Amino acid sequence: MNKKLAALLQQYNLTVFENMAYGVIQGYEISVRVPNTMEQFCYIHATFYATEDKKNAIAAELAKSKPRLGAALTAYGLKVAYPVFIMSSLIKNLPVIFQRLTDLLKQYEAPGAEFCPYCGQPLDPANKKRCSIDGFSVTLNADCVGSINKQIDEENRAFANAPNNYIQGICGALIGGVVGAGLVIGFYFLGYVASVAALIAVMLGAFLYRKFGGKPNTVMIVIVSVVSLIFILLGFVAANLIEDASILMTNDLGELLENMVWQLQNNPEGYARAFYTNLAMLLVFTAIGIGVMIFSLAKQIKRPKNIS
Repeated sequence: MNKKLAALLQQYNLTVFENMAYGVIQGYEISVRVPNTMEQFCYIHATFYATEDKKNAIAAELAKSKPRLGAALTAYGLKVAYPVFIMSSLIKNLPVIFQRLTDLLKQYEAPGAEFCPYCGQPLDPANKKRCSIDGFSVTLNADCVGSINKQIDEENRAFANAPNNYIQGICGALIGGVVGAGLVIGFYFLGYVASVAALIAVMLGAFLYRKFGGKPNTVMIVIVSVVSLIFILLGFVAANLIEDASILMTNDLGELLENMVWQLQNNPEGYARAFYTNLAMLLVFTAIGIGVMIFSLAKQIKRPKNIS
């Protein structure tokens, strides 16, 4: 962690370890996750018990504050996200964020660190447990930990027993693939080769896979990725065929055939090089796009694990 940032966090009596910090600020349990090379946000989790309406109201206030903050509801409070482009900006604004966040929690009379964020009851000093949940430290009554784990087990069991609905899911993936192929054709005639076609194909395919009833699991990622790749390659072939057809329609057939024969006889390697170069570029950008979406989807379908 950046030394200046670590020093700032320690001024708030937070315990700093690796890219995390934890402690109590203004009576509220706070966890901070500093961005690493794979993230562009600093995440701050404030632990407190409140109704969903009250959490939404606090999140709305944070969205209007300066700096503007995105906040997501959790079962144990709020997760606040601050975009980090340069570390000096985070160091400058973090005290403002802490103050704004704790002021709002007090304004909405959210219970502090001495209450369990899951049940709202006072924490039992002899029967409380600090758990790691989604990378943040959250203190709960031990009885609540058991209830939460039981609920997680039941949900995971229900998910495992749910039907896969592969046929419905594949239909959704096919629609995403067709859209991806259309984008490839469009970009081809604009003179571009981009990964956006793969991104949209996989994203839309995965969305429709789930929308049509397919189970969001590893098989979904494989099916959507393979279908998207196949249709993107088909789109590339179709674009070349359309281009050839348009040339035939706008040129004298005899002269065109003579020119093609001459090219094949005198420069066969150069004649094919353009096709394979474009194909290679398409495959590279498609692999990048699909890789990005696989990483994103893998995080989305990750099933919750028991907390400890």
